[in-house]
Amino acid sequence: MKTLLVGINAKYYHTNLAIRNIRKFCHPYDIEIFETTINDSTDFMLESVVEKEPDVVGISCYIWNIEIALNLAENIKKILPKVILVLGGPEASYDVDNLLSKGFIDYIVLGEGEIAFKELLEALEGKRDIKEVAGISYKVDGQIVIQPQKDYVNLNEVPISYEEEEDLSNKLVYYETSRGCPFKCAYCLSSIDNKLRYESLEKVEGDLKWFVDKNVKILKLIDRSFNSNRKRAREILNIMKKIGGDTVFHCEVNPELVDKEFIEELKGLEKRIQFEVGVQTTNKNSLKKISRITAVEKALRGIKLLREAGIKLHVDLIAGLPEDSFETFSKAFDDVYNLKPDEIQLGFLKVLKGTPLMRKVEEFKIVYDNKPPYEILYTKDVSYQELVILKGIAFLLNKYYNSGKFKKTLEYLENKFERPFDFYLEFYKYWKENELLYKNHSLKALYDILYKFSIETLDVDEDLIKDVIKFDFLYFNAAKDLPDCVKEKYEKGQEIFKKYIKDENWLKENLPQAVGLSSLELSKKIVYEFFKHDVTADFKKENLIIIFLHGKEQTYYAKLIL
Repeated sequence: MKTLLVGINAKYYHTNLAIRNIRKFCHPYDIEIFETTINDSTDFMLESVVEKEPDVVGISCYIWNIEIALNLAENIKKILPKVILVLGGPEASYDVDNLLSKGFIDYIVLGEGEIAFKELLEALEGKRDIKEVAGISYKVDGQIVIQPQKDYVNLNEVPISYEEEEDLSNKLVYYETSRGCPFKCAYCLSSIDNKLRYESLEKVEGDLKWFVDKNVKILKLIDRSFNSNRKRAREILNIMKKIGGDTVFHCEVNPELVDKEFIEELKGLEKRIQFEVGVQTTNKNSLKKISRITAVEKALRGIKLLREAGIKLHVDLIAGLPEDSFETFSKAFDDVYNLKPDEIQLGFLKVLKGTPLMRKVEEFKIVYDNKPPYEILYTKDVSYQELVILKGIAFLLNKYYNSGKFKKTLEYLENKFERPFDFYLEFYKYWKENELLYKNHSLKALYDILYKFSIETLDVDEDLIKDVIKFDFLYFNAAKDLPDCVKEKYEKGQEIFKKYIKDENWLKENLPQAVGLSSLELSKKIVYEFFKHDVTADFKKENLIIIFLHGKEQTYYAKLIL
């Protein structure tokens, strides 16, 4: 019996951990996996599945792929009517009645898939009665049968899901050391599974070493809260230090549990670990409504400690939560933004099947899109128009702040406003009024737009804003062709630059990273420009040339005062 598991990923560099786990757990069954993306053509997907001539096809279903998955499943059944079609994943587990009524789906795996899928294969081979298989649903004589999950899989029995020969160098690789979630957030499916289960630390150490030896760039631990068990988190951090390597570990942490002791435990891992923090909102009324018990001040203090320790931080906010208005959310935005994490993701509430929130949409007067990803349209607390504005701000936040390529310019402009949110609101209005939204813009064009916004709407020194933008562009981009807004010719620049770049004593003192580089290497890595202000020192007015050297991990610069 030939089985094919299909993963339709959101992006080409993603990997589907669920189908990989099942394949490894079900060994020695003949199981092949096929990974594609939502951007691939459905004709390609269908052709790829059919030509493999499988007996059983399992498709992993999520909010980003459910419509494609159902279309694919229906067409597979039309071409291969004898194939057994199985759906799994969160978008299948909580929509059994609707999916089984479609007529082309044979079985749905409910929740955790390893044991259920293996026992289903055994039943299909006649090795056990289908009625004995827990964690599945199917139809008998037109009636839907639901056989709930009974046992959780022992995580120590789930092998590493990736193959030894697999090239993971350009993939986002996922790994879990635990399952279950300590939180009960009403909007999240993870809150349904409150039973925490852990892999042994011996297995964790062996697995992490395997990924490091494979030269995985980023390993994303999908544990729902890495530091919910402080003792275990400390032991895993020690394992990361012990095995060394260059792999960066991405983990989700609860900032409330971050204290000076935890910061001390992170020492030595500053370049090899990054944290994701789900703040969602700092509105206490809203947090209470979604059953998220958060000590807001403590959480913000934890983020501050991590930031000061040099840990890369990605912080999540969710707009549209119950009791969170446009104004209260704008305060949450400021609370997080003022801590200056590396990235801020401004997401929007989604009403997911199976969540406690789904049962309370009437109470909270939530109106949402019935199509995936089931995002809210408006609530009693925030209007559709206000959410449109917040989506525009989310776009600008991602393009400007999260890119990391506009740091000095953003800091300079933010100081023109009482609070960060006001800046982004005005910037959004500028984009809206000038019909800039929903269009593609090059990186240089983004600098030009920021410049025009500054001089057309704010009280800024035109020469100074040009210098700040020029510094940002040259610091974060090795390109010698400047944005239009800062293109200015300084006749003596090249002559002065050549004089100093050939002076080895000057290089040793001011730009030692350039010592020993060949002329060809220097031409590729070094750029220079004339400035009217020293933007590295309180924006004081001073004529100078700044030389930028773009290294592998960071940019170095030196100043020539004229």
